[in-house]
Amino acid sequence: MKTVFTADYSVITFATSKVNYVKFALNCARSVLRSNEIKFYIVTDLRFDLPATLKKSVSIIEAKPEHLDQGTGIKLYIDQYLQTKHTLFIDADCLCYSSLQPAFDVFKGKNVSVVGNLVKAADWCGEEQASTIYKTFGITKLARFNGGVYYILKSTRSTKIFETVREIALDYDQLGFQRIHDNWINEEILISIAMALHKQSPVADNSILMTDLYTDQHTSKLNVLTGYREINNPEPGAALHRSWYPKGKLKPLIVHFGSANLYKYPYISQHFLLNLKAKNVHPRIATVLIMLLIHIPYKSKYWIFSKFNR
Repeated sequence: MKTVFTADYSVITFATSKVNYVKFALNCARSVLRSNEIKFYIVTDLRFDLPATLKKSVSIIEAKPEHLDQGTGIKLYIDQYLQTKHTLFIDADCLCYSSLQPAFDVFKGKNVSVVGNLVKAADWCGEEQASTIYKTFGITKLARFNGGVYYILKSTRSTKIFETVREIALDYDQLGFQRIHDNWINEEILISIAMALHKQSPVADNSILMTDLYTDQHTSKLNVLTGYREINNPEPGAALHRSWYPKGKLKPLIVHFGSANLYKYPYISQHFLLNLKAKNVHPRIATVLIMLLIHIPYKSKYWIFSKFNR
């Protein structure tokens, strides 16, 4: 059964400049719509035909030309693309594995929020940058989060928060913030500062809403067609353990694969599952095919490499 949302709710993502980003955005849309009857918007500057199966729920928003050279910094302008009262921004490099109702529920009453934890600024960005932030903004604590998901209420207050974000961005380099690939602005630290200035709090990062593959990089326990997902967070002390997540099996609603992993296993397994579903292959048959053709070969490769690299 799908969760049915009213016209006040939507999901939005960005896919600009490169055709591959559109492919990822369409995968994201398919994954969301598997469990949710909700409007999905793709902000893009590219021309493409929507697959027939997505035309009912997916709409295209033309990206503003002045935003196209921003790279990931286009997320500084999410507020200018909102179409509904309640919006969940999900990065195109994410896939959804279940109903989004718990996500909207946990953000209830907030204007702009994220999935994260309030920490000492130095614990996130280091002592030097934390000192600059304190001297400039009088802030000692920030929401540390992964920018794969944002919640935005369409409101005057949300607009003011993003206006603050863009004002801070004007001094990005002077404040000593690092650019992504020495080029693009990282919106996370800016949004975190603006949230603090406007008294906006994050929701607890407990792995229920979203996580990435840092703790379990080669998991085969993902099936975007059935909603099955299991990401292991190893015991404390292990190299890949993340202390802010519970140890053991994590089952997030949204998995953030990260742009560096979009051409790698296990994302490609999920990509082909979605493609097979689009070609009307039964999920059970698709699952078996992906197990035989992708999961087993890749897991075997990693097992062999681990034996020889000891």
